[in-house]
Amino acid sequence: MLAQAEAQTREAFAVYLDVAPKSSLVVQGLTQAFERSARKAGLVKMLGAPSWLRSVTSLAKVKADAFDPKLAGRRIGEALNASSPSLLLLNDLHNLVDAAEVDPCAKMLEEVAATIRPGVLVMFTCYASYLGWLTANQPGFVSRINRTMPLATLSDDEARLVIAKKLLAKRIVEELEPTYPFDRPAVRALNQAAHGNVRRLFELADNVLERAVTARSYQIDEELVRSTVAARDAPPPGAAPVWQETPELPAERTGRTATDPAVPAAPRKRSLWGRT
Repeated sequence: MLAQAEAQTREAFAVYLDVAPKSSLVVQGLTQAFERSARKAGLVKMLGAPSWLRSVTSLAKVKADAFDPKLAGRRIGEALNASSPSLLLLNDLHNLVDAAEVDPCAKMLEEVAATIRPGVLVMFTCYASYLGWLTANQPGFVSRINRTMPLATLSDDEARLVIAKKLLAKRIVEELEPTYPFDRPAVRALNQAAHGNVRRLFELADNVLERAVTARSYQIDEELVRSTVAARDAPPPGAAPVWQETPELPAERTGRTATDPAVPAAPRKRSLWGRT
């Protein structure tokens, strides 16, 4: 991520987290991310860690039913202040899709924004439609955002080139279509489901390939892509989705939105495309 690379160049303290679907996992992920970043920056010494880091890592011991969003947000904000200049990056905030999970995270990030001082930057990425939902349903949190930046996304032709380039390295039989086993409508459906995001495009393509192998399909068409994506993104029983994405991308390439300030996970697996 460009912002994270820039923070490293400027020797700023940077914490990055891929947002998990549950608020309790977000807090646990943040505590682990803070500790990793502190160790990498050499802030954890032989005789102990800074008090601000201990304050944050203690949040991991709090049970989900006893989670206090304001307390967590205050501790995270104070930790960022103490390690200033610092940067907090939350990727794919739209993974929080249950109303019961969104509310505590929004309150926590609202408190983070209220606590931080100059020298601290907090950013998150999400789909534009999700930001629209937050604007309508979490006005207190959204009021803390002072800048939004639309991110460039892949066109369908660019998605074909990206997939073809990845498949070329794995190709054994020559004289095949560059994107085989994906046909053109399948690539378009993948790109729509990924909202033009490269990482998600590779992740979804991997899922579809696995399903195609299981079904012994020699060609991947649009129907297989859409059924795989629908099964993958179906909410668990009893979940209450808080927003609904449109099935098609709008005419203009809007894609995700990077927002600051505000707020970042599980290990990523190896795949056909490399690390996803």
